[in-house]
Amino acid sequence: MIVVFLHLGEQISVFDEDIIAILSIDALGSSELGEEFLKFQKSTGKVTQVDKGRPKSIIITSRTSYLSPISPSTLYRRHAASYQDLIDPSTSPS
Repeated sequence: MIVVFLHLGEQISVFDEDIIAILSIDALGSSELGEEFLKFQKSTGKVTQVDKGRPKSIIITSRTSYLSPISPSTLYRRHAASYQDLIDPSTSPS
């Protein structure tokens, strides 16, 4: 079994199989349903702010939602690079 974690900032990493979605915080906030979802998650204590900076993305997992200062595109690249390293270790930086 291969285990891959995604680093969200500061000292927080999540198991990639727990990730349901990675969304732009701006996109989520521009939707009434998105705002309602975030408000509900906060009211139930299921939101973790990764650091004190302005969040750029929300990572929704099976247990909680994380507000991260890292952009969704950067998180996607990190995730894709993790799998690329598993497929072809020669592509990882030395």
